[in-house]
Amino acid sequence: MAKELDPLELKRRLSPLLLEIKGVSGIGLPGGRLTVYLEADDDKVRRSVEKVASEVAPGVALQFQVTGPFRAS
Repeated sequence: MAKELDPLELKRRLSPLLLEIKGVSGIGLPGGRLTVYLEADDDKVRRSVEKVASEVAPGVALQFQVTGPFRAS
């Protein structure tokens, strides 16, 4: 069985890849769970995120949250 990745390490590995996907607003770890923030509820974006995540960390559990785009204030 593969060693489970530390959530912070997982975020560090996945963030640059997932943030390149149009429709992904951000990546976070609320409650220690890897959460992908989406601009809109879009199945195509979710599938793209899941594909990238499964290539980097097979079996990783993702949580999605629709937030809209993030903007610097």
